[in-house]
Amino acid sequence: MDYKPSIHNHINRGKVMQYRSLIGSFLVAATLLATTLIAPTALAASAKKSPPGPGNVLVGAASRSVLPLVDGSYDYLDAGFPDRTDPNDPGIFVPEWDDGRIAVGNGDSFSYWVHDDLRATAVAIDDPRSPEIVVIVDSDLYMVFRVDAEEMRKKAVDQLPPGIAKKLRIVVSASHNHHGPDTAFDVNHAWYEYMSEQVAAAIVEAVSTRRPARLQVAAGAHWFGMNDGTDPQVFDPNLNVMQAIDTRGRTIATLVQWNLHPEATLNWSPPLEVIEDDCAAIGLTGANCSARGRYFTADFPGILREDLNAAYGGEVLFLNGALGVLVGPGGADVWEVTEEYPLGNQLIAPAGATAPGGGNDYTQRNFRRTVIIGEQLAAAAMRLLESAEKIEQPRVAYDSQPFYTYLSNFGFRVLLVVDPGTGYTNLGNTPPLLYDCPLTGPKNASTCEPDEYQSGVDPVLGVSARQGNHLQSAVDYVRIGPVGMMFLPGEIPGELTIGLPADFRVTPENWYEEPPGRHAFGADYTIPGYTRRRMADPYKWTIGLGSDQLGYFVPLSNYRVACVGDLFVGPGTCESLYSLGFIEFPDSLAGATCKRITEDPSELAGYPPPVDQVVAASCRYGQALGEADGHYEETNSAGWDLVEDMMRVVGDLSGNDDPTEVNPEFPGWWQQYLPPGDLP
Repeated sequence: MDYKPSIHNHINRGKVMQYRSLIGSFLVAATLLATTLIAPTALAASAKKSPPGPGNVLVGAASRSVLPLVDGSYDYLDAGFPDRTDPNDPGIFVPEWDDGRIAVGNGDSFSYWVHDDLRATAVAIDDPRSPEIVVIVDSDLYMVFRVDAEEMRKKAVDQLPPGIAKKLRIVVSASHNHHGPDTAFDVNHAWYEYMSEQVAAAIVEAVSTRRPARLQVAAGAHWFGMNDGTDPQVFDPNLNVMQAIDTRGRTIATLVQWNLHPEATLNWSPPLEVIEDDCAAIGLTGANCSARGRYFTADFPGILREDLNAAYGGEVLFLNGALGVLVGPGGADVWEVTEEYPLGNQLIAPAGATAPGGGNDYTQRNFRRTVIIGEQLAAAAMRLLESAEKIEQPRVAYDSQPFYTYLSNFGFRVLLVVDPGTGYTNLGNTPPLLYDCPLTGPKNASTCEPDEYQSGVDPVLGVSARQGNHLQSAVDYVRIGPVGMMFLPGEIPGELTIGLPADFRVTPENWYEEPPGRHAFGADYTIPGYTRRRMADPYKWTIGLGSDQLGYFVPLSNYRVACVGDLFVGPGTCESLYSLGFIEFPDSLAGATCKRITEDPSELAGYPPPVDQVVAASCRYGQALGEADGHYEETNSAGWDLVEDMMRVVGDLSGNDDPTEVNPEFPGWWQQYLPPGDLP
C-alpha cells in the first residue's frame, strides 16, 4: 500500500524556525505554499406539468467535464484517449493549461497528460409529496471540503427560480480520485472556480430536466481489487446500485456505491520510451522524464461510468465508501478475467491467469489494471440490476446534523491560516471558519465561538496558526423509500460501516499481519458501534467523503500521537521515556492519553519535569510533526474525537445509538472470499 502525503509533510517544507527552551532545541519546517471561466449554462427549471404516476418520482441527471481548459475549450480532447488494451499510454499530451500550473491531487506539482475524462455528475430526485428536492453530486476529484461544496450549492441555487431553489438539498461528494487536479494542498484557484461552475451547471441541468421515473435498487458484495494496507484488516465489500428509468424505458441515471481508493496506478510511470518525445517538448530529460503523478485519469470509476453508460445510457454516478484505512487496489491480485480464469470466490489470482499487461505479476501497475478493476465492478453492478427490486414507495427525505470536532492535529490549524494577500489558505479553496469550543461538555452554536479567520503566532513553533481549535462538519442522511444513504465526512474504516468480523473477539489474529504492537490488538481494539447496524433501512449506503473531508477516522483505541522528544531534546529521548514507562510506545503516546491530558492539564502533574513538557508538546504537535510507526493515518486525521463525534451524530440521525461492535453476519474477508487451504 502506498501512502499519501501527510499533513506534517506539508508543514515540514520550508523556512526553518528555531526554538530554544529548558529542554533543548529543535528545527521545524514551516512553509506552506499554495481562468478563464466558462459561464454556466442558463437553464430554467422545467415546470412539473403533472405529478408522477404511482410508485414514481421526478428524476433528472447531468454531468460536466472538470478537466482544465486549453485555449478556452476541450478541443484538445479530439486527439482521442488511449485504447483500453494499452497498459502504458498516459494519454493526450498537454504542455500548458489555460490556468497555468495545475498539480495532481496525490502526485506531482505539474500535470501534462490526460488519460481519460474527469466529470462531475448530479442526480436530482424529487418526490412531490416531500418539501425537498435532493440532489446528489459526485466528482472525479481528490476531495471536496464542505465549505467549498457550499459555494457550489450557492452558484447552482442562484441560477434557479426561488421556488425551486428553496427546496434544494444538495450533497456534494468526491470519489477521492488520486489522479485529478489537486483540490486540497496545492490548489489552482482559477481552475477551481471554473470547476465549481461546472458542478453548478450539472446541478442546474439535473434539476431542470426532472421527469417521471421509477427507481429500482439492488445490493450485493464485490471484492475484486480490494486490499487493506493497515491492521486490523477489515474492509467492507458491500456493493449498492440504484437506477432511475423514465416512463419511456430510458435510463436517466445509474448510481453505484462501493468502497475502494481510486489509486490503481498511484506512484507508477509509463515506460520511458512511451513518453520521451513528450518529455523533450517540455525540456524534461534523464530521470526527470517521468509521467509519475503527472497525468489525469478518473481511475476505475471512469471505466465503470463508460461501461454502464454503454449498457444502459444515461448518467452514471459513483459514490465511494469505507476506503480508510487504507483500503485500495495496491497489493491486491488483479488478472484478466475470462471463462477459464473467472473471479470465482477468491482474492488470489487463479494459477495460469494473465496479469494486467501480461505476465503473472498480479500486483503490477499500469492502465490495464485500472480497466480490469472498473470492468469487473461494472459487471458486478449489472448482475445485480438483473434482479433489482422496484421501489414501490419512493418517499424522499433529507436530514443533516452538524457537529463540532476538536482539531487535535495542529497541522490543520497551520494549513488553514488565511493569507491576507490572496484570501486563500493552504487547504482547499474557500477558507472555513474555525471555532473555539469547550474541550468537554456540549459543543454547539451557543458554546462555540467563531474565530473570524484570525490567526496568531504559536509560541513554540514560531509559525502562524488559526486561533480556533474546532472545525464544524456534518453528517447528511438521505432516504429514498427503502434506501438509506448516510453521507460520512471523511475516510472511514470498514469496521465503522460494516462492523468487526463475527470472530474478531475469538480469533483476532486472522485480521492482523503487521508486527505485533503496531496496532491495538483484539480486545484492546474497540469502536463505538457501526453505521449499518444503526440504520433501519433495508438498503444501507454508507458514503465516505460524502459531505466533507476530515481525513482518516481512526478509533481512539488505536490512535497514536508521535512523541516529539527526539526533535525537542535529541535522538533517543522518546525511547528513554518509553523504557521508563512515561509513554506507551517507543515513538508515540496513546491518543487516549493525549485526549485526557489536553482536556484536563492537571493530569500533567503525574509526570516529572521536564518529561511533562515533552508529553504536553507531543500531544499538541505530534500529529503535525511526526508519524508513529505504522500510523500514517493520524498525520492526516483532523483529530482523535472524529470517530466518537461522527458515530454520535449517526445515532442521532438514525434514532439508534447501538454500541455493538461485532457484526455476527460479517465473516470477514479472509473467510468469505478465500477457499479452504488458501488462507494467508
